[in-house]
Amino acid sequence: MFANQAAFNDPLSRMQALGKNTRPSAAFVSPSGKPLIYPQTGGMINPVREEIRTGTVLYRFAGGSTKLADAVTGGWWVHQKEFDQICNYAKQKNTTVPMAARMLCCVPPEWSDMGTLVRATAREPLLAYKGLGNNVSQPTTDGLGNVNMTAHNHIAALRLPQLFIPGLADVAKSSADRVLPGALLVERHWKFTKEEANRGWLYI
Repeated sequence: MFANQAAFNDPLSRMQALGKNTRPSAAFVSPSGKPLIYPQTGGMINPVREEIRTGTVLYRFAGGSTKLADAVTGGWWVHQKEFDQICNYAKQKNTTVPMAARMLCCVPPEWSDMGTLVRATAREPLLAYKGLGNNVSQPTTDGLGNVNMTAHNHIAALRLPQLFIPGLADVAKSSADRVLPGALLVERHWKFTKEEANRGWLYI
């Protein structure tokens, strides 16, 4: 049994992995009020089911001001292999790890300052979606254009599978007896300044 089985079975979770904004307020609705289309902003391409075993090491970037208990329940993660790829890319390009993660995972600054890095292990089996990052396109908050970022999956060095693990917040609510509740156990976390996270940023 997987800790987040119910969330994974919810059709909305796959839409979220595809980068669709599933908030009711964002949906295009029928005259009767039924959601017809959810706008897509980024996400992953062709998400496939991935089983995460107990003890699996995972990494995640979150906002610098995000509480650790909230950061560990976010949906977007990478395996150790992909995190090593991010670190190697940072060394090759002489940039910071958060900056390399931005490039390979397609995370524009408007979405996150990437100020927190979390390393965690799975306390129990989980289900995830796995896929390559997709192009980003989202209207800016000031309405003056779009936030755009291109995923360069045709270049081997820039091709990086990501994980979307739905339902981690729900699992945490059901295990509130722990100091950091949830299906993932935090091993370490690091903080980066905004300068480190954004040094060398350029939309491509």
